Amino acid sequence: MESANVIDNRERLPSDLQQMMTVARYDILKHLRSKRLLGLIIIEALILSLIFLVPILLDQTIPDDPLDYMSSYISGVGILVVLAATMFAGDAVVSEFQSRTGYLLFPNPVKRWVIFMGKFASTMGILFLLLLVHYGAAAILTFAMTGGSTINWVYSMLFAMCYGTAAAALGIFLSSLMKGSTGALVLTFFALLMILPMLEGVLMISDIEPYFVLTFAEDPIYYLMYDSYPDNWYVADVWPSLLVILAYTATLVTAGIMLFKRREMVS
Repeated sequence: MESANVIDNRERLPSDLQQMMTVARYDILKHLRSKRLLGLIIIEALILSLIFLVPILLDQTIPDDPLDYMSSYISGVGILVVLAATMFAGDAVVSEFQSRTGYLLFPNPVKRWVIFMGKFASTMGILFLLLLVHYGAAAILTFAMTGGSTINWVYSMLFAMCYGTAAAALGIFLSSLMKGSTGALVLTFFALLMILPMLEGVLMISDIEPYFVLTFAEDPIYYLMYDSYPDNWYVADVWPSLLVILAYTATLVTAGIMLFKRREMVS
């Protein structure tokens, strides 16, 4: 009878996927309480507003072609991805150790990799929402100003989501590696905004195609908005870039989980 009750209790335990979604939900609620998401939405609104208003205020000619007009809004996607990966992935793991909230979380019957993937899922969910809002607002403004639209923005958005996943993977890996939240946030920000682009530039100067650098793989976000995709060695192609993004994501997430599993709470 007792063994039957144990089996029954095990059957009623939430699955790993359900636990992952619970972790993700509470992680999103944590970000909402910290007002990070609200702050990033305000930044996003400012970027869209500036791109929309500056040409009007300067009395510049507004393109009639929806593709040309909407391309200007895509220029802000890169910094949006960097900010989202930094703010929501950069301290996702390390904060549990630094603020000692891990003492409440880790004793629960939840596997470490489930906690990790739940936090990663929350970051991706927020990032995808921000990108959807950005591209959606840009498409509405494009239709209002030109009376037309283009399917290219959908391709660009989907690719931006893929690149954002890899950027978030880098952020949460560094969060698993670093000892403090500040260091993880700063390193994530500068890695995506300066360190990797500088490496990319040095390789180009040396006539080496930097196809294996993560930030080089973001090129299709912008070039998918062209009438015809550029055919130059210093412009990343779509499919090789997707493979690079997949490799970075799989490697960084796997390494992050391994570090997270081995890490212990230190008083």
